[in-house]
Amino acid sequence: MTNNGTSPVPIFALGKPAIIGNYIIRKGRFYFNGELYFGVDAKPWTINTRVGYYFIDNEKTSINLTTNLSLFFLKRNPFLNNHEEFQLQRYWTNELNGEIRIGNYRKIQFQYWHTISLDNLGIAREEFPNVAFLMENLKVLKKNIFSLRPIIFYLFDDKAIEGFFIGETTTYQRPKWWFNLFVQATVPIHVVPSGSFLWNGGVNVPF
Repeated sequence: MTNNGTSPVPIFALGKPAIIGNYIIRKGRFYFNGELYFGVDAKPWTINTRVGYYFIDNEKTSINLTTNLSLFFLKRNPFLNNHEEFQLQRYWTNELNGEIRIGNYRKIQFQYWHTISLDNLGIAREEFPNVAFLMENLKVLKKNIFSLRPIIFYLFDDKAIEGFFIGETTTYQRPKWWFNLFVQATVPIHVVPSGSFLWNGGVNVPF
């Protein structure tokens, strides 16, 4: 649950509280990852359906190729015929995702996503390469457990926005908690048109 629903990067914000769920089913090197994004009013926002294959997967390195059909529900404005209606935008994304483990709790993560629109709607093409450094299980006074994930990424949305961003995701948990708290922020470095600082926070409940 989050106060300002986000997509994979914070600048794609719903702008109001949201519930985000994801699940992964894996068999051997193949996996399926479903992601469901809804406002707290239960109205759909984004649905991702990823199918991937790990062509490298060992103790030190994991690299997979993934294809994703993404459905984006955009609320029409103004309402049509005085009724709230949604416009469905379909996107197809091919992804290269990787992780290099340099310790039990230290990981370098990298991604490159190439997205095209399947309709004459929305963003025609998007490019999204990024690199992150994940630091997990950072203990402070034994009972406070933090994870830090600084990230730098480039975003190109055709005829909409282009530029470099830095971001940070921080989670906090205590040993007996069955959930963790998180805060996520993004700052534009050089973006056209100019962007602004954006943040969101919430609660993760793994099960």
